[in-house]
Amino acid sequence: MPTTPTNADTAGSANCPRCGQANPGPVACPRCGVIFSKIRPRTAPVQVPRDDSDDTRSALPWWNALALVLVVACGVAGWRSLRAPARATKAPPAESRAARASLPPAAELPPPTMAAHVPSPEAVQVPAAGIPEEDLARFEDLAHRQPAVTVADVTAAERLYARYPTEAQRLLEATLLNAAEGERRLNRYRDAAALLRRAVELQTQAAWPCVRLMRVLLEAGDWAGAEAAARAAIAREARNGDAWHGLGYALIRQDRNTEAAEALRTAIEIRPDSESQALLAHVSKGMSDEHGMTERNLSHFHVRYDGEEHEDIGREILRALERHYATLASALDYQPQVTIPVILFSSQGYYSASGAPAWSGGVYDSLDGRIRVPIQGLTRSLTPEMDHTLLHELTHAFVADRSRGVAPRDIQEGLAQYMEGERVTTRLTPEQLTMFADGRAGGVMGFYLYALSFAEYLIANRGMGGMNDLVRAMGETGSVDEAFKQVHGQDYRATKQAWFQRLHQQHGS
Repeated sequence: MPTTPTNADTAGSANCPRCGQANPGPVACPRCGVIFSKIRPRTAPVQVPRDDSDDTRSALPWWNALALVLVVACGVAGWRSLRAPARATKAPPAESRAARASLPPAAELPPPTMAAHVPSPEAVQVPAAGIPEEDLARFEDLAHRQPAVTVADVTAAERLYARYPTEAQRLLEATLLNAAEGERRLNRYRDAAALLRRAVELQTQAAWPCVRLMRVLLEAGDWAGAEAAARAAIAREARNGDAWHGLGYALIRQDRNTEAAEALRTAIEIRPDSESQALLAHVSKGMSDEHGMTERNLSHFHVRYDGEEHEDIGREILRALERHYATLASALDYQPQVTIPVILFSSQGYYSASGAPAWSGGVYDSLDGRIRVPIQGLTRSLTPEMDHTLLHELTHAFVADRSRGVAPRDIQEGLAQYMEGERVTTRLTPEQLTMFADGRAGGVMGFYLYALSFAEYLIANRGMGGMNDLVRAMGETGSVDEAFKQVHGQDYRATKQAWFQRLHQQHGS
């Protein structure tokens, strides 16, 4: 079992265990985004400070506490980590158990970004002669409007190419690539990929159309498709560093670590690059941490654990994972597109592998898509605590995949707790609930309680179907605000304000 956190623990260590940032804060590191704890008691309610305590007198007004605890964690790609509040109230009581810690997707190691490689406007030469005036005018119009072209312009470029294949090829290539970039920026990955596949067919020698296709498929989370595009680029240009780098990341996400390490070493040999080196260090450490483990592959999971000693508990966890997968697939109306690696460590091996504090009970890392859990001495049977850990972390994997990493931290943590059956009203006494609704629950515990309350509010308003629509819209639009507008009729910030006003009206003083 994880050790119970002390006040010093929950306030954060002097340095972040992942990146070394000094004084990272009680909730998350502002530099790399590591979330330090999930503290949720099962046997005792959270101790919200009483009115006559020193903490109550030093607590911020509820509207400031809300602003600090529930920051807007929106962004362009990947999970967005909650930043630590500038000031925290009293840490959770000693009887609170430490729950699980989650890592954000790739704050310290972002997914690969590829060079543009789009034909420049100067490369699109307007023919000097030999083309009728009407077609020449169309040619000039398209050439001069690059890169601000749309999917509709591709038809015109295709028609010119059909008539003048030699003169119009560069024009069609540029139109396809620039139109695809416009679709990618709108998160219409399927349309962008279709345009880029046409560019790959058109340009049969150069690697850049394949590299651009790989980039789009990486952003879309189509790891197998990205691998195929990377290999096609390498077949055309064996020393393309971007292609080898992207291939390495696509292989990491498919849990093919040995191949990924080889690809990243090749990328570094071709072009020394900090991102490739960081990814190689990450995958190499994972391979070292997991060396000698027994592996069991199921339709939805790759599970690794320490050999014969944990054979019995390994089988129990496999059954629990499949059961929870079926539950989440039904409740969330979605199934992840990839197999999920689950690594079961001895306690010490877990802390070394995850970089988590000594009191954490589990990690989901969207950089490599892995769930890491300490077995904590279990050898035969699955405890309720471990069962809840697996369900909680598996929920993170579902939401990260469905939202393409866009879902903010409070949605992730609130929904994960909700799927476990947690409810704020059963966690707090009436007095504590009143103070909670006044904005006085601070620090780590406060964040998770507020996240749970927000998830309860969203589900009460639109049902579980509405929550599923919200997460889906995040993935489709790439925007938290746009998703909230589609489902709740107002942006993220306004919805949170409405939730807290409701909470305060119902339970506040």
